[in-house]
Amino acid sequence: MAQIDIQAQLKAKFAQPLAPDAARRIVVWNDPSGEFEGSFDSLVENGFDDAGAIDGVMPAHEGFARAVRFVKAYDGVMFETKRLIARGDTENDLLVYRQRARGDIEGDWLADVELYADHFQADFLSILADELNAADASDVRAALSTYRSFFAAKTRCRQFSKCCPAPQTGAQVELGVLAALLGGEAPDDARASFVVRGYLAALQRDGAQAAELFVKYDAAEALERCVRRLTGFDGALDGRDSFVALASHVLLSAASISIARDQLSGLESHISEANATFCMALVSDWDRDPRFSSEALFEMCRIVENECGLPARFSCAPLDAIVECDVFPCVNEAILASLLTSFAEGADRVCDARKALCRRANLSWYARVACYFDVLAAVAGMREFKTLHAQGFHVALPAEVWNAYVGDWCKMDAFYRSLCRAYGACRAKGYEALEEPVRSALEWAENLYSGWFLAESNACWTNAAQAQWLDSGCISGVDRQRDFFWKIMPACKGSAKTMVVIVSDALRFEVGREIAGELEREKGGMVKLDSMQATYPSITEFGMAALLPHRGMSLDGETGAVCVDGLPSATTEQRESVLRTVSPHARALRAEKYLDMPAAERKELLKSAEVVYLYHNVIDATGEKLATESSVFDACDDAVRDLVALARRVCIDAPGAHVAITADHGFLYTRHELGECERISKAYVPDNQAICGKRHIVCRDIDPAAIGGDPEGALFIGMNMDNIEGGKYYGFTPRQSVRIKQQGGTCRYVHGGVSLQELCVPLITFWRVGSRSKEFEDTRPATLRVLSDVRRITNSLFGVKFLQEEPAVGKVLPCEYELSFADSSGNEVSDVVKAHADKTSPNPQDRVVQVRFALKGSSFSSKEQYFLVARERETGRIVWKEPYTIEVSFAPSDMFGF
Repeated sequence: MAQIDIQAQLKAKFAQPLAPDAARRIVVWNDPSGEFEGSFDSLVENGFDDAGAIDGVMPAHEGFARAVRFVKAYDGVMFETKRLIARGDTENDLLVYRQRARGDIEGDWLADVELYADHFQADFLSILADELNAADASDVRAALSTYRSFFAAKTRCRQFSKCCPAPQTGAQVELGVLAALLGGEAPDDARASFVVRGYLAALQRDGAQAAELFVKYDAAEALERCVRRLTGFDGALDGRDSFVALASHVLLSAASISIARDQLSGLESHISEANATFCMALVSDWDRDPRFSSEALFEMCRIVENECGLPARFSCAPLDAIVECDVFPCVNEAILASLLTSFAEGADRVCDARKALCRRANLSWYARVACYFDVLAAVAGMREFKTLHAQGFHVALPAEVWNAYVGDWCKMDAFYRSLCRAYGACRAKGYEALEEPVRSALEWAENLYSGWFLAESNACWTNAAQAQWLDSGCISGVDRQRDFFWKIMPACKGSAKTMVVIVSDALRFEVGREIAGELEREKGGMVKLDSMQATYPSITEFGMAALLPHRGMSLDGETGAVCVDGLPSATTEQRESVLRTVSPHARALRAEKYLDMPAAERKELLKSAEVVYLYHNVIDATGEKLATESSVFDACDDAVRDLVALARRVCIDAPGAHVAITADHGFLYTRHELGECERISKAYVPDNQAICGKRHIVCRDIDPAAIGGDPEGALFIGMNMDNIEGGKYYGFTPRQSVRIKQQGGTCRYVHGGVSLQELCVPLITFWRVGSRSKEFEDTRPATLRVLSDVRRITNSLFGVKFLQEEPAVGKVLPCEYELSFADSSGNEVSDVVKAHADKTSPNPQDRVVQVRFALKGSSFSSKEQYFLVARERETGRIVWKEPYTIEVSFAPSDMFGF
């Protein structure tokens, strides 16, 4: 610390003007350590500036308007000193020297003098206390003295002041020193939770060397006291094994709150029940501080898991015993492995899976294994679908089969797509403990989807529709793709001046449902979802032609080209020519070309053309290539994003436009390798083919009887093609999902046949309405409300049930909330818990969310009001506060010391 000129500072005190009603000045020189007693004795003999002193009184001279009497106050003469000040010398100024701290007035004879006198201190601790804006109290001085070596450097003093700007007690000084040594930067860091968390991180990073800094600055004892009092850990903090021992104690104590007691049997020595709440708050708040690495905590948990054999323990644990645990990552793995293995073995654990998915999504470490939970969600959905359709698929009329598919059955395709996509993400993660359970569940789901769903649902479809296929090539009661331009599109257009038709190659119905759901979330967006039966064969050449205006279609048997009213339709330019035969200003162009246009050019295009066709090709372009066919479901996700964005862009460029999104055909995809029973040899394929693919054959001038025998037992289904040149051609397609053997090309991704997945294409109509329209409906986040009427908390650990008030569908958007309890000033008094409002079930019971809280703090007043606060995580906006009273007899404190 810098030296000061004591006489100069004292002279400055006496030179100050007196208060209006004062006749003299009294200055009390506090020197608790007696460090400057010699300096005072020199003044008694020589006075200021060697002016001299007689009997302890210096005469008035330059700078001193009155004489100054020097008085030393100490035990044994306090009565005389008091009498002297009060009555003995009432004319001269007084300099009273005391070896007692300022503010330490309990039992002090001169307490009244201390209150009205001026004060001066020149000792190291006094100067330090002034610099640190600390209270001049005995316990503060004692703490400053203990850490004298720490405060010897200005840099450490500045670091301390960041953590503890104005310490009022010795305990706060201790916390400030500990926090500063651990890199604290803010007042909130001068808390025991920061100290314990910071020291754990330091031990993990530096090992036994982490303790050396605390020993160097005499803070090791305070650190030990802090850790012991808050966590209950009484082991050594400076040894080689300190990290594992302390981490095990903290993490297991935290976990003991939410794990059944019997699951931690034998680990009691690592657990402090009295300190479990503090340990839980310590862990749960870890990732809220950007200075503490979540990766480091994850690695710490892994070390403790292995040290204590937790993966083996939890692998046998009942779901209810561990599902609430928010500490160890291996809990997720144990739950996932158990459930996935059960599904693979044929068990119906849908309820358990739903519980795990609901609870774990709001807890720590979920994001690291989210793709595995996505697998679980898809498998559970498929298992539930199987249960609901345990009796199989028995619908007699083809239109009813179609309606069943678009209303319900297509969910199985969506589950399977989600499963394959999630499994692909899991392969990149590589959690060894989950590899075999996921693989087994996937194999079970593959068999269910291909061997049961595709086979039986399409057998039902074939049995119902084949008579109409033989008769007319399509079923009655369902819109036909070939009627799109003349009959269907006018209804989509309505009174709009501009109609934009987006044709996405191979966009099958269940993907279209997802697009419709996304567009329905648009503010002011209006959506209608329908379906159409694609033209046979369900390939690009026929589907693209069928969507154009035409009276008839023809096929070139040599080249496979399809013409409409004699005009070619293979390229975008050719399709524009066909459109212009009925609408002279119509346009047809690729979607990417439209998006690359300048905004003004796009707007002018939509203004001048009544009909615009935009062609999009992501799914088919991926699935048709052998190198990329396994990524076709990822391409479906890309298509959803592309088409939603494209529809939005069109409606921004032309606010009054209507958009129709549809496809030329759908597709079949199964990720497993096909067996021989799923392939038909070309030896069984009829001759005189015009075109032939893996799922279709179109023949010239053939007798329908060539399909042979009983249609139910034949290899092929016959398809009437009278709409193509009046019956010149006839079609054959393999039953169910069987493929025709061909050299090269893809075999898992196919189309051309008559399965529901290939023939059923979506028709999504989208338009926007203004905020003044009576049809306008704004979007809003899904909300949570507290279920219970009780607003009283009596335990530091407790749960609260919430109800998601509406399903998160349509204009009701999913929302993630942060929930916490706070006092009337807004200070958090509990941990912060995430809660997702994303349930889509119409059943309110399925939308109940239970959240666990842990109070942090030691004192709660039953007379004070507290609030449960819900905050949108993305925006930080507080959406509601619910008043509560807290009546807890004891809660762990985040302070320690005296």
